[in-house]
Amino acid sequence: MIPPYVQGMHNMNLIDKLKDILFKDVTGEDKLKDMVFLIRILCIINIVCNIIWIAFFSISLNSRLYQWAIAFVVIYSLTFWMTYWDKGSTNVYVYATATMLSMLVYSFSIGAVPGFQFILYSLILLFYFKTDDNPVYKAFAALAIAATVIGVWFYLISVDKVVAFSKKQSLVLLLTNTMYMSLTYITISYSFYLKFASNEHKILKYAKKLEKLATLDPLTQLTNRRGMTNHLESFISESSSHTQLSLAISDIDFFKRVNDTYGHDAGDYVLVELSKMFRDFMKDKGWIARWGGEEFLFAFEGNNGDYAFEQLTKLKYSIEKKEFIYKDYEFKVTMTFGLEEYDSTVGIDETIKNADNKLYQGKESGRNRIIY
Repeated sequence: MIPPYVQGMHNMNLIDKLKDILFKDVTGEDKLKDMVFLIRILCIINIVCNIIWIAFFSISLNSRLYQWAIAFVVIYSLTFWMTYWDKGSTNVYVYATATMLSMLVYSFSIGAVPGFQFILYSLILLFYFKTDDNPVYKAFAALAIAATVIGVWFYLISVDKVVAFSKKQSLVLLLTNTMYMSLTYITISYSFYLKFASNEHKILKYAKKLEKLATLDPLTQLTNRRGMTNHLESFISESSSHTQLSLAISDIDFFKRVNDTYGHDAGDYVLVELSKMFRDFMKDKGWIARWGGEEFLFAFEGNNGDYAFEQLTKLKYSIEKKEFIYKDYEFKVTMTFGLEEYDSTVGIDETIKNADNKLYQGKESGRNRIIY
């Protein structure tokens, strides 16, 4: 007796093998990979249904139609195999031709009751799923298929039923054909859904990427001026009237001297290193942005000016102690801060302007200080 866990592993291996067969060569960036996978699934559905019809035609109806069913099993098997060496449109047209031929053969051989001709409508969905054709061609193909279905239907109801079968046989054939059409339409519709969801995900991902690029400083990876302005506006609009906010604008003292003495690359190095320090420092305190050049804007959210002054004092001392080592050069920098509490009566812009005026006062009075 085979242990249950061994049997389970065996079943998993069969599933993995089936996945390998279906997904082979369609996991890359080929523009028609989704179409290739869809054709493979549709071929499997047609092969299984034609095998059922072989048994039905030969045993129940005692009809030579089983020979056609065998032929279509071979044709769909070849179409399935063809998808492994042709990733273009050929396999789509081969599948469509095989489906058109099989549905016409079965319709004219059996009659209108089972509704074989209506499966041709699935080809309209298939052609529209295929994105590399001219839309005008798709429209003409859809009209041609619809005209064929209507024409075949009117012809079939105007003639006597070709094959006489019992009520039970009619029911079996109708149920089988309904299952076949349902699986086909569901498969194509679900493929449409997957493609739409995938494209929507790509669009959203790209939109977020563009938004991030538009609000991110490329050198320091901090929020830029635009991003900080948007964030502060959102913060104010979503906060209550009692929410506190303190803004500090800062500037690296004698930054031009760093660029002139050690080079602009050294200046960029200083900006990047300070940004890393600021990012860690502002965790759980608020936001930090590169405001422009060597200026940075600190937003202490939910805190008053006294708290912000205390924290900035610690930061100022940390900056004074930090040694910058660039190539063979070792040097230090200092920063000056202008701090202002947000006042809803004057707004964000005026608050930042007041903080900037205090920064200017700090520079005029000797630099390396916090003016509050």
